[in-house]
Amino acid sequence: MARKQGSTALKGHGVKFGATVRKRYGKVYRTLHKKRRCPSCGSLKFSRIASGIWECPKCSFKVASGAYDVDTEKLQI
Repeated sequence: MARKQGSTALKGHGVKFGATVRKRYGKVYRTLHKKRRCPSCGSLKFSRIASGIWECPKCSFKVASGAYDVDTEKLQI
């Protein structure tokens, strides 16, 4: 029988960490690495450059927000 391919987000996190911790980590990883649209220019290159600092390299728009996610509805200036 063939082995099941594991998720890259949880690679190296075996049984010793527990199911709840792995589920939480997987959710944070997926949230952090999803594609985001820049609130200023609309490009899909909006990404995190440091914890809580988000930047669009296309238009140089920077914003300080959450560590793992940016809520673009709160960015209405």
